[in-house]
Amino acid sequence: MFSSLLYADQGSFTNAGGSTSASSPSITSNVATPPGVLSMNCPGANPTVCTGGALTFQSTDGSTLINATFTAGSFVVSCSGGGKGGHTSCGASFTGYFSGTLTVNGSTQSINGVTYQGWGTKPSETAAAGTTAYNSAYSPFLYSDSGQILRSDDLQGTNQITCCTQGGFYGAFGIALDSAGRIYIADTYNCRIVRIDDMTGKNWTTYGGTCGSAQGQFYDPQGIAVDSADRIYVMDTGNSRFIRIDNMNGTNWTTYGTVGSGVGQFSSFTSVALDSSGRIYIADAGNLRIVRIDDMFGTNWTTLTGFTSPAAVALDSAGRIYIGDDGPPAGAIIRVDDMTGANRTSIYLGPVGTSGPNSISVDQSGTVFAGGGIGGAVRVVDSMAGVLNSSGTVGPVGSYYVFGITALPHPNPLPPAMKPLPASFSFANQNIGTTSPSQQFNITNFGGSPLNLSFTASSGFVDSSTCPAALIAGSSCTVFVSFAPKVTGAATGSLIISDNSGNLGSQQTVALSGFATKPVAYVVPGSLVFPAQVVNTTSAAQSVVLLNTGNGPLQVSTVVATAPFSQTNNCTAPFAPGAACSIQVTFTPTGTGPAAGKLTITDNAGTETVNLSGTGSSVAPKVTVSPAALLFPEQLLTTKSAAQVVTITNTGATAVSSTGVTITGDFAETTTCTSSLAAGKKCTVTVTFTPTAKGTLTGKLTINLATGPQTVSLTGTGTAFGSLPPALSLSPSPMTFNNGYTIGDNPVQTLTVTNTSGAFVGILKVALKGDPSIADKDTCPAVLAAGATCSIYVVFKPTAYGTFTSTLTLTEGSGAQDKVSITGVSAPPG
Repeated sequence: MFSSLLYADQGSFTNAGGSTSASSPSITSNVATPPGVLSMNCPGANPTVCTGGALTFQSTDGSTLINATFTAGSFVVSCSGGGKGGHTSCGASFTGYFSGTLTVNGSTQSINGVTYQGWGTKPSETAAAGTTAYNSAYSPFLYSDSGQILRSDDLQGTNQITCCTQGGFYGAFGIALDSAGRIYIADTYNCRIVRIDDMTGKNWTTYGGTCGSAQGQFYDPQGIAVDSADRIYVMDTGNSRFIRIDNMNGTNWTTYGTVGSGVGQFSSFTSVALDSSGRIYIADAGNLRIVRIDDMFGTNWTTLTGFTSPAAVALDSAGRIYIGDDGPPAGAIIRVDDMTGANRTSIYLGPVGTSGPNSISVDQSGTVFAGGGIGGAVRVVDSMAGVLNSSGTVGPVGSYYVFGITALPHPNPLPPAMKPLPASFSFANQNIGTTSPSQQFNITNFGGSPLNLSFTASSGFVDSSTCPAALIAGSSCTVFVSFAPKVTGAATGSLIISDNSGNLGSQQTVALSGFATKPVAYVVPGSLVFPAQVVNTTSAAQSVVLLNTGNGPLQVSTVVATAPFSQTNNCTAPFAPGAACSIQVTFTPTGTGPAAGKLTITDNAGTETVNLSGTGSSVAPKVTVSPAALLFPEQLLTTKSAAQVVTITNTGATAVSSTGVTITGDFAETTTCTSSLAAGKKCTVTVTFTPTAKGTLTGKLTINLATGPQTVSLTGTGTAFGSLPPALSLSPSPMTFNNGYTIGDNPVQTLTVTNTSGAFVGILKVALKGDPSIADKDTCPAVLAAGATCSIYVVFKPTAYGTFTSTLTLTEGSGAQDKVSITGVSAPPG
């Protein structure tokens, strides 16, 4: 039944009748106590696992409401019978786990729960009957996990913390609290007990530590309890005795019990509990019984039997006894009113074959926590009607190794409780004067009272939220944080959340950091001057470069050029520090004479301007191109010819713009021409010929001017090496030096080269081979025009007396060779 408390921390109810649809399943059923209607729907097919459907309970008087969502559900149909009788009976069952809120008399808390439903499949049997149980979502507890002690706010491991680094634990089968909230641990395999003030391990204190049976020694201590006077009770399991000491110094060391099965004897006992009168309850697992004694003398020895393996014992605030039974057919929790076994109630923790608990604990509202056993790390039993299993980070070493467990006391009504918040947010570089995209997190109240909230963000950071001043239990809101720097450089701060949470304290802090940047715009040049431009024609473009010399991204918003100037640009996307964009400005005068304007750039660094000026002219430019054609002589295939030059001259009064030159065929160019040719100036284009095929080859050079394109025709001949006869004549041939020359004379003769072919002839090489007394000086050009001549000077420099010979070879562009033999004679005087 529902608790009579303002907040029912755990409870259950049964339902019967109503209507059921097996396709979802969808159930509407009546609840007798308290009177009301239970409705649920978990979409899916048969058989299935489902999530997301809703469960609601509304009491008839309107005082109680459950609104929840299924986190998991299973729905199966099973049949039995058949055979010779032919009768088959089928039934459906549904188990659904949910989370949501419970509202009682207008007060809301967050809950988790489970519902078990069953019904027949015949039309006359479709009404469901079942049990629904729930407990507070905020249900803090301590547990041991082999080598550590852990604290969690719920079964999902929310805000879970661990202890301790001082010495560690080994086993740690028992955990207890004293009146001040200090934590006592039976550190089983270290043969000692440990006391700490809190989960930081503050004031770490130990007693024992030597395995043995003497005073001050323990052997595998497993259970531990503390009474109202803060006296410590230890189940010294390995010694089959029960020990009480007044404090962590071992004062008034008192023992009771020996090994055996009689009065005052124990066998493999593991757990101890105390009731409000100070009576002692012992789980005597080896003897399959629970023992109660009034004091350390064994007064009023009383036993309760009927268990398969009673591993743990605990009591609730009403004095009822809970036994964790670890025996077959499945682990179970058993509850009795007293040591007579009255009103015995039991609930299995899992399917047949599931191991039972290592430990149990009951909080002040009657919620039972079971620790350990294969199949569940921590399990919560609600009103002995339903079982919820832990998930998430609970039991990191493994479910079996959850040895000790104890529920933490909490106020009634339950306080608000917060899910963990992010420790920090880091923001990417952000320009000053701007606000970053927001980062966000949720605040969830999974406690039992409204969570009061207020927010304060450090300077340079801004926050907003969907959170009300009081966030009701079971609900969430979203907090948004942005970085809005006002000064450059590294920025740190915090978002402080002031609250009344019962689990995290009165103030939470989220650390904030970012780096504030600032773009700096630099424009070059600061002004543009355009040469005279014919009215209503557009000049060649001149460039303006916008450079970001700051440390933050530069974003251009507008670029405007005043008439008669215009612009195009690539300054669209933000560009990083050190990067640049370009702006192309042109001048289109509408009248003659001087014109002025301005280029204005607006960006997140400010406004930059470039002064513009030019002159409009009514006189069109006049351009000449010379020569109008180029003729290249024979050229070996795939070899580059000697260069020929085309000259472009502006003989007009205004500049002429150009978009460049193009060339076709087996010809290539380089040029000194730019985008604008000023009045009275000239530029050149140098052309070479590299034939790829034999025979006559043609192409075209085009100079693209604002006044119109100018073309030069190109012609050349490709030839394989030596395929043509010589085209030049050399005279005299042969050449003789024979006029009585003596040593020291240096006579010179001229060898004339004449082009009689009627076409250009290339001269690749002139070489002289023979006696070194004969040398030459070549003055011939690389290309010899038709009918033209050139000279090669030959000198005779005798260094001895006699006759000397050499051969001069001229190689033409076609590969043809012209040869002249040269003889020099020297003799002594007289």
